[in-house]
Amino acid sequence: MNSSERIVNILMRMLCGGKIDFDNYQAIYGKSGRTFQRDLEAIRNNEDFAERYVLHYSTVQRKYYVTNIGIINSAEVLAILKILIGSRALSKKELNDVTKQLLEFVATEDQPNIRTLLTTTSESYIPAVDGLIFPRVKQFSDWIIAKKSITFKYSGIANGANVLGMQTGVPLSMYYDNHHFYIMMYLIDDDKTFLYRLDQFDKIFPKGKAVNVPADKRPDIGRMINKTFLLSGGNHVHYKFSYEGNEQVTLENVPNSYLSSDDDPENSDVTIVEGDLFSQGALLWVLSQGAQVKVLGPQSLIEQLRKELKKTLEYYSDEK
Repeated sequence: MNSSERIVNILMRMLCGGKIDFDNYQAIYGKSGRTFQRDLEAIRNNEDFAERYVLHYSTVQRKYYVTNIGIINSAEVLAILKILIGSRALSKKELNDVTKQLLEFVATEDQPNIRTLLTTTSESYIPAVDGLIFPRVKQFSDWIIAKKSITFKYSGIANGANVLGMQTGVPLSMYYDNHHFYIMMYLIDDDKTFLYRLDQFDKIFPKGKAVNVPADKRPDIGRMINKTFLLSGGNHVHYKFSYEGNEQVTLENVPNSYLSSDDDPENSDVTIVEGDLFSQGALLWVLSQGAQVKVLGPQSLIEQLRKELKKTLEYYSDEK
């Protein structure tokens, strides 16, 4: 073993938390004390090493060891881990793995403090999902980039109903909201875009070739998740609402809205706006507004609203 190989072995041992003294060094490599000090000096003077680590000597144990200077502020890592714990989006194993990996970027002296501050919340952590999430994130990321279609069976609810049988679609995008990751999926046979929870996919069979999805079936996911009341159920709809309020009030209150070409600028009491939502979120938002808002389109949302209002009125019938 030459000197370079020996120095790499010593360094990797210490980077992994090990310690070394001369007796141990001599037993492994059979070299003199002077060579031992030259090897340590080569490690200490390496520029890349010095940017992230410090070589120490313990006078108590009489051993050399390495600590991490840290490339991420400890407060930043603590905040990230607290957010992850609060999200409950990962399995407990995945949370523990991420915690371990992130702590490696923090100064060694700060790591015990972070572990202490995480102890209470991490011990009582209850994930919102069953099974591992990261493998699915990787799979769908690859399919989204490649524009590959997949045939799948889904165990959850999509478009307001249980989905039976196999479906074929093209994953368009992925995002996180309210404890779960979601996949926006264009269903080829239905020619519609729906949302599916990532952890509720059952059997998945990727297909061979890429599929070009029509532009109007690719809603802007960035705009659609920027409001907390945008519930993710149902399919994508383009709405048109008449709202009782001036332009400024309406645009501030109606989610993802912009002024419609049908709006009458002379009527300051009512404003007509358009925008994009998922049907379930649009329905619940309209119901929350009472008589302030009138749905002008699409017809499918109007029909859903009629059914919900009729059902609600039945709860308050005059009949005893």
